[in-house]
Amino acid sequence: MGFLNKFLESKEDSANKMTIAQVRDSLNGLFAPESKEIRDLFGKILDVAEQSLRGVLFIAPEKFGFKKTLTKEEVNFWFRKVSLALVVYSYCFFYVDEQSPSAQSSFNAFWQRMLDSYNKIFGENANIDAVNHYAAGMIEEGEKGYSKSGNEEKALRLMMKDYATLATELLEGVWQENISQKALDDLQNYKPGQNMGALDLTAQKIALLGSGIWETHLEIVKPFLPKLMTDYKI
Repeated sequence: MGFLNKFLESKEDSANKMTIAQVRDSLNGLFAPESKEIRDLFGKILDVAEQSLRGVLFIAPEKFGFKKTLTKEEVNFWFRKVSLALVVYSYCFFYVDEQSPSAQSSFNAFWQRMLDSYNKIFGENANIDAVNHYAAGMIEEGEKGYSKSGNEEKALRLMMKDYATLATELLEGVWQENISQKALDDLQNYKPGQNMGALDLTAQKIALLGSGIWETHLEIVKPFLPKLMTDYKI
């Protein structure tokens, strides 16, 4: 029976790997006509979306119940949601109020082109309001500076807030999971140093998805952003 389970799991993994590769190849083709700077940044963003999904499906502990055979629609949903969130995270990384009018105009024009390309490829109608949706916590942290002032608990709550926004959409859209208020409350009440394993299981899933995507963004997209802005004079 153990051998049979291993064989069945390998078939499931093989099917998911094939579906992910097909969706990624399709997206690469759709982005091919875009300008080089758009292609370069979205290439990094799609890398994060792909790697984080593979991590969830093939590496995450079984107790979370992430293992399933995904449809193309579900994989595309993951890429669509994660890509928009990463566009927002990248925008927030560079945004400053004290820019000259010409610099601000160039900055805004580039990110509008990013959104236009995203909308064209994914058939969406996203606009700058996505920043307040996916990065409300990041924006407040930037304004209030809780982490710099040593208020780790408040900074952590804001981080969890952004994790929950994206991860909730992914859990509902890919795994058809109903998110309980208890799970959201557990995340909002989470304190630095607290045992994450003691939280509601759905809260743990949200934290795992949110932190995994964010950390992969920091590894792949964030280091590329200064080069992007310098090379293309954005």
